[in-house]
Amino acid sequence: MKSIAFLSQKGGSGKTTLAVHTAVAAQESGERVVLIDTDPQKSATVWGETRQSESPIVATAAASDLEKVLQAALQEGMSLAIVDTAPHTAPDAAKIAKAVDLVVIPCRPTAFDLAAVSNAVEIVRAAKKKAVLVLSACPFRSPEIAETRNVLSEYGLPVCPSEITDRRAFSRAVATGRAVTEFEEDGKAAIEIRALWAWLKEQMQ
Repeated sequence: MKSIAFLSQKGGSGKTTLAVHTAVAAQESGERVVLIDTDPQKSATVWGETRQSESPIVATAAASDLEKVLQAALQEGMSLAIVDTAPHTAPDAAKIAKAVDLVVIPCRPTAFDLAAVSNAVEIVRAAKKKAVLVLSACPFRSPEIAETRNVLSEYGLPVCPSEITDRRAFSRAVATGRAVTEFEEDGKAAIEIRALWAWLKEQMQ
């Protein structure tokens, strides 16, 4: 079983959005997915409760229990675990980073988000785990996207070649307990999420 954590030291970076939509895209590609919500706000858990589909499974867990939950998921025959995390919790973030195969650090193209990336990168490097960077919640055709991409490249980590645009389809899908690939399967948001999942899968090879 492979495992991915979406991790950021700043709220509003798009962790939960990416986690839930990627979980469904991965499931649609043939993975058996568990989405593990370690954020006390439990946004992913609430989304799971509003879903008509029973999959992907959404489990709520404290960061301190993550390794046990991952082991249980492995025994249940899951092929992929996706972990949503809380912002501003460095000790928990370190535990989560150590427990997973790949850490995804989302970053919006803003100065505040860029400033928070270095903390997340430090946590991952201390944990000696593989990490990648993803541009999320990007405004349409914004010059800040290229500028942010240039700054992120300085960390020496893989940066997803495509961006996740700030589209209404993401929030509309979540409000109905769905992901964008279910809400508008041929929509631009769905295309972006499928591209992200395909790239993340490559990074785990």
